[in-house]
Amino acid sequence: MASYTTEERNGHPRTTVKLEPGERVALCRCFQSKKFPLCDGTHRDVPGKGPVIVEAPGEPPAAKEG
Repeated sequence: MASYTTEERNGHPRTTVKLEPGERVALCRCFQSKKFPLCDGTHRDVPGKGPVIVEAPGEPPAAKEG
């Protein structure tokens, strides 16, 4: 599952998103999402905005049998 951290650098927030191989997420570009930096669909109310879709290359890890 995608995880993210936000820290301040030089007076500006910097968000780092980490994905697992094969994972896909939608990142917010309208800055209105309640799940920011992840998209929650709020952009539908903001004309001309939509998410950035990011996919991590690779195959998801196989489930452990056990």
